[in-house]
Amino acid sequence: MLFSGIDVAFALGYAKPRNAINVHCKGALKRGVLTPGGVQSMIFIPEGDVYRLITKSRLKSAQNFEKWVFDEVLPAIRKTGGYMETDLLERVKDNPELLLEFAERLLAENNRNKELQNRVNDMQPKADYFDHFMVEGECTNIRTTAKEIAFPERKFVKLLLKKGFLYRSPSGTLLPYADAKNNALFIVKDYFNNGHLGSQTLITPKGKEFFKDLCAEEI
Repeated sequence: MLFSGIDVAFALGYAKPRNAINVHCKGALKRGVLTPGGVQSMIFIPEGDVYRLITKSRLKSAQNFEKWVFDEVLPAIRKTGGYMETDLLERVKDNPELLLEFAERLLAENNRNKELQNRVNDMQPKADYFDHFMVEGECTNIRTTAKEIAFPERKFVKLLLKKGFLYRSPSGTLLPYADAKNNALFIVKDYFNNGHLGSQTLITPKGKEFFKDLCAEEI
């Protein structure tokens, strides 16, 4: 089961959720998610990382949760193989039918989780397409990249063409060569405009660092 990393970190009081995820989480991953505003790239974390964020949080409620998990839930699981709150145990003792009701709820929740997983599996090809072709938050177009590395845009384009990183398609679009040296430096974003499919070259964070050094040599 995966959780929205930003939402979890924000709820736990982290002022900089992305930093908290980078520092404390071991299984964070990005996936394309279909939202009312279109497909968005979101960070998801597994259950283990949720607990890691909880144990590092300074919120009182998170500290109480941590104490409950480590002092009560985990010891009970080690002893009995499961965990049930004391209040529920007392109620089951007085009314055994509650145990059947509890089991039915667990079964219903399990079936719901399976249904949700099937829906996720159905959407995965679209998410994979997004991850491969669509823009990631850290990637920027050529103009924005030139501004970020403080290098004139026209001069930047000429340099990329001259050094063999980019070429112009027949329609005039700047595209990266399918060359090993271009690996991880660019991504190509597909888009639709007035019924026509187009492409835009974006530069990755690794590409920005690389071209920043390259442009520094040209100054």
